[in-house]
Amino acid sequence: MARRYASGYDSLPDLSGPLHVSSAERSYAMQFAQIYDYRLSVLRRRVLTAATEQFGEKPPQRCFVIGTLYAHMKHKPDVLQEIAREASLPPQQVVSYADPEYDELYIEDQSGRVRLVGARDRMHCVTGAVVGVLGIETPDGDLDVLDMVAPGPPPPLSLGNIPQRLPDAPGAPSIVLTSGLCMGNAAPEQDMYHALLLEYLTGELGTPEMRAQASCISSIVLAGDSVRRAAWCDPIIAAERQKHRAAMQSPFADLDPVLEELCATLDSVILMPGMQDPSSATMPQQPLLRALMPRAARWSSLECVTNPAWFMLHGRIMLGTAGQNVADLVKYAPEAAQSIETAMEMARATLEWSHVAPTAPDTLWCYPFKHTDPFVLRAAPDVYIVGNQAAHAHSTMNTKRADGTLHTIHIILVPDFSQTHEVVLLNMETLASHPVAFQA
Repeated sequence: MARRYASGYDSLPDLSGPLHVSSAERSYAMQFAQIYDYRLSVLRRRVLTAATEQFGEKPPQRCFVIGTLYAHMKHKPDVLQEIAREASLPPQQVVSYADPEYDELYIEDQSGRVRLVGARDRMHCVTGAVVGVLGIETPDGDLDVLDMVAPGPPPPLSLGNIPQRLPDAPGAPSIVLTSGLCMGNAAPEQDMYHALLLEYLTGELGTPEMRAQASCISSIVLAGDSVRRAAWCDPIIAAERQKHRAAMQSPFADLDPVLEELCATLDSVILMPGMQDPSSATMPQQPLLRALMPRAARWSSLECVTNPAWFMLHGRIMLGTAGQNVADLVKYAPEAAQSIETAMEMARATLEWSHVAPTAPDTLWCYPFKHTDPFVLRAAPDVYIVGNQAAHAHSTMNTKRADGTLHTIHIILVPDFSQTHEVVLLNMETLASHPVAFQA
């Protein structure tokens, strides 16, 4: 096999630093209002700039308001009460927060709150998003919405260069994106799919063309849910665990040797926590402990990152999440309207809002940060990864660089491997992606 590409991995400390939360900061003693105040203060300027470009001067008899949206929804859970509960009971699963006959939408800042009426696209009006609203005041004191503007994604950083091909390489450098491996699953067929994936990445599977393609893979990004939720966390199968002790062994006993082989083969293995992984459910999730993977931890190619995470591969700036942010946003749509297209719309919306997780802390757990909001976009990525989705999807969005030229953001939904048995192969030269499916 031809020698592998070097990935040029960079943790981008200026972007990833705010996502690392010290133990002293992991406290709920403070109020959450401060994170909203910071978010509004940072994004207000971006909204005003976008509104000036879109609306020009404010028309007569019109009101323009910049603030934070609040969606009052019948089926929305109270996250603060969930955090405060002493009983370790699983939260009630809600498929959709929406109820058109009950739900109301408001915009607020430090001075007060105004109800919005006539909003056309309620699905994209989620709690925590900072927007500007052009409207007419009604006799009841509400604001009849005529148009709405979001801050839009910020300009990109100019850090890397487009990767160059190796003289003896059969193709351009590429990386694999996957999520939802759910190692430790007792089902034998899942172990078979994991083995096929490992053989593909190490160049031992398929036709000569597939092996040549695999030789161009420098890195893999594991975007959350790499292990199955521990059996003892699920009261339904607790009794079964007593019958199948061998099958219910620590899932890291299965994951560790796989990671070790990947680390020995690839230049970078980026491991991100997800909802099922043993990391705090509070966002941003902190890196998984290397001590859980003693064999893989010996390799410098293993990179344990936060969720969300910023990093650079082959000169491309990448922003990745394990998908909880988009999964929560999808619940703002009626159940009948939820689809992979809805997930992509919501992923695009997070870039338009210039915020990765606007519903935190309302319906997505996060820490009550005092002087920052780590989810505010400080730069536009080249690639935005959303893990644990029902299928692969790829879309693009443009933003402007500091010099006024266009910058393209590639948005990639990464399928849940345990459900689809698919990974995504991303060409780091062209940023084109396509799914790779494994069949038994």
